[in-house]
Amino acid sequence: MAQYNTMVITELGKILYAKSQTGKPLVYTKMQIGSGQALGDPSNLTNLVQPIGDPFPISSFVVNGDTAQIKAIFENTNVTQTTYACELGLFANDPDYGEILYAYANAEANGDYIPPIAAGPFSKEFQINVVVGNATSVTAEIPPNAYVTYTEFMDHVNNTEIHIPRSEFISAINNLQNQIDTIKATFPDSFTHNLFDDGLETIDEISLTNGYYNQAYTRLEV
Repeated sequence: MAQYNTMVITELGKILYAKSQTGKPLVYTKMQIGSGQALGDPSNLTNLVQPIGDPFPISSFVVNGDTAQIKAIFENTNVTQTTYACELGLFANDPDYGEILYAYANAEANGDYIPPIAAGPFSKEFQINVVVGNATSVTAEIPPNAYVTYTEFMDHVNNTEIHIPRSEFISAINNLQNQIDTIKATFPDSFTHNLFDDGLETIDEISLTNGYYNQAYTRLEV
């Protein structure tokens, strides 16, 4: 398993971070891995040194306090030969500059080898924790077809703040049915037949106080 050095915020990332502290939106967009080595200060990078394939979408995003936990899953769909991966980059959208490389880390000699798709499907989940400070608008672009892990799925299913347990749901339905049965029992014939037997061919001896008589359809309309 790759052991990345401490992730650094790029110079463009620092500018965006400063904007986010004054109310500008901070939107994380994607991640990318690479096989290059940074020469000099990595915070000056505007892209990975040697990217591997295209950036991959964010699959999970949570803000806890002043820290954002961001996850994304890489797949070897477009990898045609065994490739060494040691770079990891996080991208974000700047309201003035567009998409930028926000943060960067490098495992140097402690990276991973990515097998080609010919050897079978391979995927790897990456997690990056970044400080968001006092930013009031922090989000991530997550596509509708993003992957979720089994743990994330079960956490969602068992979240009682957004889901009603099945036992409570069944109990509520049964209570509602009992209330309906009680109401039906107080009315003649329990609503099973229409007790109104006037065909309304005419309105003789009927005092109409609201609406009018539609002779074409022989009915009262309000």
